[in-house]
Amino acid sequence: MYELIAEFGRHLSSERNFSGLTAEAYLRDLGQFAAFCREHGVCLREGEVDLTLAGKFEVQAFLAARTSASAKATIERKLASLRAFYLFCRKRGLVAVNPASQVRSPRKDTLLARVLSPDDAARLVMAATSRNPARLLRDHAVLEAYYSTGCRVSELATAKVGDWEQEIGTLRVRGKGRKDRLVGVGSFAAAALASYIAATLGERTKRYGVPEKSPLFLGRHAAPLSVRAIQMLVARARLAAGIGVKATPHTLRHSFATHVLESGANLREVQEMLGHENLGTTQRYTHVTVDHLLDVYEKAHPRGKRKKAAADKKEPQ
Repeated sequence: MYELIAEFGRHLSSERNFSGLTAEAYLRDLGQFAAFCREHGVCLREGEVDLTLAGKFEVQAFLAARTSASAKATIERKLASLRAFYLFCRKRGLVAVNPASQVRSPRKDTLLARVLSPDDAARLVMAATSRNPARLLRDHAVLEAYYSTGCRVSELATAKVGDWEQEIGTLRVRGKGRKDRLVGVGSFAAAALASYIAATLGERTKRYGVPEKSPLFLGRHAAPLSVRAIQMLVARARLAAGIGVKATPHTLRHSFATHVLESGANLREVQEMLGHENLGTTQRYTHVTVDHLLDVYEKAHPRGKRKKAAADKKEPQ
Protein backbone atom coordinates (compact mmCIF):
# COMPACT_ATOMS: atom_id res chain seq x y z
CA MET A 1 0.00 0.00 0.00
CA TYR A 2 2.85 2.39 0.80
CA GLU A 3 4.37 1.69 -2.61
CA LEU A 4 1.01 2.33 -4.27
CA ILE A 5 0.59 5.67 -2.50
CA ALA A 6 4.16 6.66 -3.40
CA GLU A 7 3.45 5.78 -7.04
CA PHE A 8 0.28 7.89 -6.85
CA GLY A 9 2.37 10.82 -5.60
CA ARG A 10 4.72 10.49 -8.57
CA HIS A 11 1.69 10.32 -10.86
CA LEU A 12 0.37 13.62 -9.48
CA SER A 13 3.67 15.38 -10.08
CA SER A 14 4.75 13.92 -13.42
CA GLU A 15 1.48 13.10 -15.19
CA ARG A 16 -1.05 15.46 -13.63
CA ASN A 17 1.44 18.34 -13.31
CA PHE A 18 0.31 19.14 -9.76
CA SER A 19 2.38 21.63 -7.80
CA GLY A 20 4.42 20.29 -4.91
CA LEU A 21 2.06 21.83 -2.35
CA THR A 22 -1.06 20.38 -3.97
CA ALA A 23 0.48 16.92 -4.30
CA GLU A 24 1.50 17.04 -0.63
CA ALA A 25 -2.06 17.98 0.37
CA TYR A 26 -3.52 15.08 -1.65
CA LEU A 27 -1.10 12.59 -0.10
CA ARG A 28 -1.82 13.98 3.36
CA ASP A 29 -5.55 13.50 2.78
CA LEU A 30 -4.90 9.94 1.66
CA GLY A 31 -2.83 9.28 4.77
CA GLN A 32 -5.67 10.58 6.95
CA PHE A 33 -8.09 8.25 5.20
CA ALA A 34 -5.78 5.29 5.78
CA ALA A 35 -5.47 6.23 9.47
CA PHE A 36 -9.28 6.49 9.72
CA CYS A 37 -9.70 3.02 8.22
CA ARG A 38 -7.12 1.55 10.61
CA GLU A 39 -8.73 3.25 13.61
CA HIS A 40 -12.20 1.90 12.74
CA GLY A 41 -11.06 -1.53 11.62
CA VAL A 42 -12.29 -1.22 8.04
CA CYS A 43 -10.59 -1.92 4.70
CA LEU A 44 -8.21 -4.36 6.35
CA ARG A 45 -6.45 -7.29 4.70
CA GLU A 46 -4.43 -9.54 7.00
CA GLY A 47 -4.39 -6.80 9.62
CA GLU A 48 -3.07 -4.12 7.28
CA VAL A 49 -5.00 -1.26 5.65
CA ASP A 50 -5.81 -1.90 2.00
CA LEU A 51 -7.47 1.17 0.53
CA THR A 52 -8.51 -0.75 -2.59
CA LEU A 53 -11.17 -2.41 -0.40
CA ALA A 54 -12.91 0.88 0.41
CA GLY A 55 -16.43 1.58 -0.73
CA LYS A 56 -18.80 4.51 -0.83
CA PHE A 57 -19.77 4.18 2.84
CA GLU A 58 -16.16 4.25 4.10
CA VAL A 59 -15.52 7.43 2.12
CA GLN A 60 -18.73 9.01 3.44
CA ALA A 61 -17.87 8.07 7.03
CA PHE A 62 -14.37 9.53 6.69
CA LEU A 63 -15.68 12.87 5.36
CA ALA A 64 -18.50 12.99 7.92
CA ALA A 65 -16.01 12.55 10.76
CA ARG A 66 -14.20 15.71 9.63
CA THR A 67 -17.14 17.89 8.66
CA SER A 68 -17.49 19.60 12.04
CA ALA A 69 -13.80 20.54 12.27
CA SER A 70 -13.04 21.44 8.65
CA ALA A 71 -14.30 24.07 6.23
CA LYS A 72 -16.42 22.88 3.33
CA ALA A 73 -13.64 23.75 0.90
CA THR A 74 -11.29 21.46 2.85
CA ILE A 75 -13.82 18.62 2.79
CA GLU A 76 -14.24 19.12 -0.95
CA ARG A 77 -10.47 18.89 -1.44
CA LYS A 78 -10.28 15.68 0.60
CA LEU A 79 -13.00 14.20 -1.60
CA ALA A 80 -11.10 15.35 -4.70
CA SER A 81 -7.97 13.65 -3.32
CA LEU A 82 -9.81 10.34 -2.89
CA ARG A 83 -11.44 10.63 -6.32
CA ALA A 84 -8.05 11.16 -7.92
CA PHE A 85 -6.51 8.23 -6.04
CA TYR A 86 -9.27 5.78 -6.95
CA LEU A 87 -9.28 6.94 -10.56
CA PHE A 88 -5.55 6.18 -10.55
CA CYS A 89 -6.28 2.72 -9.04
CA ARG A 90 -9.08 2.00 -11.51
CA LYS A 91 -6.89 2.74 -14.53
CA ARG A 92 -4.45 0.17 -13.15
CA GLY A 93 -7.13 -2.44 -12.67
CA LEU A 94 -6.91 -2.38 -8.86
CA VAL A 95 -10.56 -1.41 -8.28
CA ALA A 96 -13.68 -1.95 -10.37
CA VAL A 97 -15.38 1.33 -9.45
CA ASN A 98 -14.31 4.64 -7.98
CA PRO A 99 -16.06 4.77 -4.57
CA ALA A 100 -15.32 8.47 -4.09
CA SER A 101 -17.09 9.37 -7.34
CA GLN A 102 -20.30 8.01 -5.79
CA VAL A 103 -20.13 10.60 -3.00
CA ARG A 104 -21.59 14.05 -3.63
CA SER A 105 -19.50 17.13 -2.98
CA PRO A 106 -20.61 19.34 -0.08
CA ARG A 107 -22.51 22.45 -1.04
CA LYS A 108 -20.14 25.34 -0.54
CA ASP A 109 -21.15 28.56 1.18
CA THR A 110 -20.86 31.62 -1.03
CA LEU A 111 -18.59 33.99 0.86
CA LEU A 112 -17.42 37.42 -0.16
CA ALA A 113 -13.65 37.67 -0.16
CA ARG A 114 -12.12 40.07 2.35
CA VAL A 115 -10.62 43.05 0.52
CA LEU A 116 -8.80 46.21 1.46
CA SER A 117 -9.80 49.64 0.28
CA PRO A 118 -7.42 51.21 -2.26
CA ASP A 119 -6.13 53.54 0.49
CA ASP A 120 -5.49 50.67 2.92
CA ALA A 121 -3.78 48.64 0.18
CA ALA A 122 -1.51 51.60 -0.60
CA ARG A 123 -0.67 52.02 3.10
CA LEU A 124 0.11 48.31 3.38
CA VAL A 125 2.53 48.16 0.46
CA MET A 126 4.41 51.17 1.84
CA ALA A 127 4.69 49.71 5.35
CA ALA A 128 7.81 47.52 5.10
CA THR A 129 9.52 47.79 8.48
CA SER A 130 12.93 46.07 8.42
CA ARG A 131 15.91 48.00 9.83
CA ASN A 132 18.24 46.21 7.41
CA PRO A 133 18.46 48.41 4.27
CA ALA A 134 18.69 45.47 1.84
CA ARG A 135 15.82 43.62 3.51
CA LEU A 136 13.75 46.81 3.56
CA LEU A 137 14.20 47.10 -0.21
CA ARG A 138 13.20 43.46 -0.60
CA ASP A 139 10.14 43.65 1.61
CA HIS A 140 8.90 46.77 -0.14
CA ALA A 141 9.45 45.12 -3.55
CA VAL A 142 7.53 42.01 -2.44
CA LEU A 143 4.53 44.05 -1.27
CA GLU A 144 4.48 46.24 -4.37
CA ALA A 145 4.85 43.26 -6.72
CA TYR A 146 2.18 41.25 -4.95
CA TYR A 147 -0.45 43.99 -5.09
CA SER A 148 0.58 44.99 -8.63
CA THR A 149 0.36 41.50 -10.15
CA GLY A 150 -2.33 39.74 -8.09
CA CYS A 151 -0.18 36.59 -8.11
CA ARG A 152 -0.57 33.66 -5.77
CA VAL A 153 2.02 33.74 -3.03
CA SER A 154 3.62 30.52 -4.36
CA GLU A 155 3.95 32.08 -7.83
CA LEU A 156 5.95 35.03 -6.54
CA ALA A 157 8.05 32.77 -4.33
CA THR A 158 9.18 30.70 -7.34
CA ALA A 159 9.65 33.54 -9.87
CA LYS A 160 13.15 34.31 -11.14
CA VAL A 161 14.77 37.58 -12.20
CA GLY A 162 14.83 36.34 -15.80
CA ASP A 163 11.03 36.04 -15.72
CA TRP A 164 10.69 39.81 -15.38
CA GLU A 165 10.63 41.73 -18.66
CA GLN A 166 11.32 45.23 -17.43
CA GLU A 167 11.11 46.77 -20.87
CA ILE A 168 7.53 45.67 -21.51
CA GLY A 169 6.39 45.52 -17.89
CA THR A 170 5.48 41.84 -17.50
CA LEU A 171 6.38 38.96 -15.23
CA ARG A 172 6.13 35.33 -16.28
CA VAL A 173 4.81 33.15 -13.46
CA ARG A 174 4.04 29.45 -13.20
CA GLY A 175 0.58 28.83 -11.81
CA LYS A 176 -1.46 25.77 -10.93
CA GLY A 177 -0.97 22.79 -13.21
CA ARG A 178 2.47 24.20 -14.07
CA LYS A 179 0.88 26.57 -16.57
CA ASP A 180 2.80 29.74 -17.36
CA ARG A 181 1.13 33.10 -17.81
CA LEU A 182 2.18 36.74 -18.09
CA VAL A 183 1.07 39.27 -15.51
CA GLY A 184 1.46 43.03 -15.63
CA VAL A 185 3.94 44.86 -13.40
CA GLY A 186 3.01 48.47 -12.68
CA SER A 187 5.42 51.39 -12.47
CA PHE A 188 5.59 51.46 -8.66
CA ALA A 189 6.35 47.75 -8.47
CA ALA A 190 8.85 48.01 -11.34
CA ALA A 191 10.75 50.79 -9.57
CA ALA A 192 10.83 48.81 -6.31
CA LEU A 193 12.03 45.67 -8.11
CA ALA A 194 14.74 47.55 -10.00
CA SER A 195 16.12 49.09 -6.80
CA TYR A 196 16.09 45.77 -4.95
CA ILE A 197 17.73 43.74 -7.74
CA ALA A 198 20.41 46.39 -8.28
CA ALA A 199 21.25 46.30 -4.56
CA THR A 200 21.62 42.50 -4.56
CA LEU A 201 23.48 41.93 -7.83
CA GLY A 202 26.69 40.84 -6.10
CA GLU A 203 24.89 38.32 -3.89
CA ARG A 204 23.00 36.93 -6.88
CA THR A 205 26.07 36.64 -9.09
CA LYS A 206 28.07 34.93 -6.35
CA ARG A 207 25.54 32.15 -5.83
CA TYR A 208 23.86 31.76 -9.24
CA GLY A 209 26.49 32.90 -11.73
CA VAL A 210 24.16 35.27 -13.57
CA PRO A 211 21.44 37.36 -11.88
CA GLU A 212 18.77 36.21 -14.35
CA LYS A 213 18.88 32.68 -12.90
CA SER A 214 18.44 33.87 -9.33
CA PRO A 215 15.09 33.95 -7.50
CA LEU A 216 13.24 37.22 -7.83
CA PHE A 217 13.19 37.50 -4.03
CA LEU A 218 16.02 36.19 -1.88
CA GLY A 219 15.76 34.65 1.55
CA ARG A 220 18.59 33.62 3.87
CA HIS A 221 21.88 32.71 2.17
CA ALA A 222 20.40 33.87 -1.17
CA ALA A 223 17.94 30.94 -1.25
CA PRO A 224 14.45 31.59 -2.64
CA LEU A 225 12.23 33.51 -0.23
CA SER A 226 9.75 31.02 1.24
CA VAL A 227 5.96 31.27 1.17
CA ARG A 228 5.96 31.40 4.96
CA ALA A 229 8.40 34.32 4.96
CA ILE A 230 6.14 36.27 2.58
CA GLN A 231 3.13 35.58 4.81
CA MET A 232 5.00 36.87 7.87
CA LEU A 233 6.21 39.88 5.91
CA VAL A 234 2.63 40.86 5.03
CA ALA A 235 1.52 40.34 8.64
CA ARG A 236 4.23 42.71 9.90
CA ALA A 237 3.33 45.32 7.30
CA ARG A 238 -0.34 45.15 8.29
CA LEU A 239 0.52 45.89 11.91
CA ALA A 240 2.91 48.70 10.91
CA ALA A 241 0.23 50.24 8.68
CA GLY A 242 -2.32 50.12 11.49
CA ILE A 243 -4.86 48.20 9.41
CA GLY A 244 -7.47 46.74 11.73
CA VAL A 245 -8.85 43.99 9.51
CA LYS A 246 -6.99 40.75 8.92
CA ALA A 247 -4.76 40.99 5.86
CA THR A 248 -2.87 38.07 4.34
CA PRO A 249 -1.09 37.70 1.00
CA HIS A 250 -4.35 36.32 -0.38
CA THR A 251 -6.14 39.44 0.84
CA LEU A 252 -3.88 41.47 -1.44
CA ARG A 253 -4.77 39.11 -4.29
CA HIS A 254 -8.48 39.63 -3.59
CA SER A 255 -7.92 43.37 -3.36
CA PHE A 256 -6.05 43.42 -6.66
CA ALA A 257 -8.94 41.63 -8.40
CA THR A 258 -11.59 43.84 -6.86
CA HIS A 259 -9.82 47.11 -7.61
CA VAL A 260 -9.13 46.11 -11.22
CA LEU A 261 -12.74 45.03 -11.65
CA GLU A 262 -14.06 48.28 -10.18
CA SER A 263 -11.83 50.24 -12.53
CA GLY A 264 -13.49 48.77 -15.61
CA ALA A 265 -12.01 45.32 -16.29
CA ASN A 266 -14.48 42.52 -16.96
CA LEU A 267 -14.55 39.13 -15.29
CA ARG A 268 -12.92 37.37 -18.24
CA GLU A 269 -9.97 39.74 -18.10
CA VAL A 270 -9.62 39.32 -14.34
CA GLN A 271 -9.86 35.54 -14.79
CA GLU A 272 -6.84 35.69 -17.11
CA MET A 273 -4.90 37.94 -14.73
CA LEU A 274 -5.52 35.62 -11.77
CA GLY A 275 -4.80 32.43 -13.73
CA HIS A 276 -8.14 30.77 -12.99
CA GLU A 277 -9.32 27.79 -15.01
CA ASN A 278 -12.99 28.54 -14.43
CA LEU A 279 -14.84 31.83 -14.43
CA GLY A 280 -16.81 30.64 -11.41
CA THR A 281 -13.63 30.69 -9.34
CA THR A 282 -13.00 34.30 -10.34
CA GLN A 283 -16.51 35.24 -9.26
CA ARG A 284 -15.82 33.82 -5.79
CA TYR A 285 -12.49 35.59 -5.49
CA THR A 286 -13.70 39.02 -6.54
CA HIS A 287 -15.91 41.36 -4.59
CA VAL A 288 -17.53 44.55 -5.86
CA THR A 289 -18.60 47.06 -3.27
CA VAL A 290 -22.27 47.91 -2.95
CA ASP A 291 -21.58 51.58 -3.67
CA HIS A 292 -19.84 50.70 -6.93
CA LEU A 293 -22.70 48.43 -8.01
CA LEU A 294 -25.22 51.17 -7.26
CA ASP A 295 -23.16 53.74 -9.14
CA VAL A 296 -23.05 51.48 -12.21
CA TYR A 297 -26.79 50.85 -11.90
CA GLU A 298 -27.52 54.56 -11.64
CA LYS A 299 -25.48 55.37 -14.73
CA ALA A 300 -26.67 52.44 -16.82
CA HIS A 301 -30.39 52.18 -16.10
CA PRO A 302 -32.67 54.79 -17.75
CA ARG A 303 -34.84 54.98 -14.60
CA GLY A 304 -32.14 54.07 -12.14
CA LYS A 305 -31.57 57.42 -10.43
CA ARG A 306 -31.63 56.99 -6.68
CA LYS A 307 -33.55 59.41 -4.50
CA LYS A 308 -31.44 61.73 -2.44
CA ALA A 309 -31.90 61.62 1.29
CA ALA A 310 -34.37 64.16 2.61
CA ALA A 311 -31.60 65.88 4.51
CA ASP A 312 -29.66 66.40 1.29
CA LYS A 313 -32.63 68.12 -0.36
CA LYS A 314 -33.02 70.75 2.31
CA GLU A 315 -31.42 74.05 1.45
CA PRO A 316 -29.34 75.73 4.12
CA GLN A 317 -31.25 78.28 6.20
